[in-house]
Amino acid sequence: MAFSKKYIGKGKQVENMEIVEVSLNMAELQNHTFEYEGETYVKFNVAKLKEPDQYGKTHTVYVSVKEPESEES
Repeated sequence: MAFSKKYIGKGKQVENMEIVEVSLNMAELQNHTFEYEGETYVKFNVAKLKEPDQYGKTHTVYVSVKEPESEES
């Protein structure tokens, strides 16, 4: 089973705190919701970037998506 990452936002660690503030793309986020016991959820991952990007963002936010198995000829 293969998974791919769908990036939905970025974040930045708050100076001198153990907090990462993230901004998420709502249109992309809504594409990855699921229902559980009558409630709507989204499950995502926050990962530290190797180096901050050009805007000073230190973290990336993504969802893991199962990819269909490819058939080999």
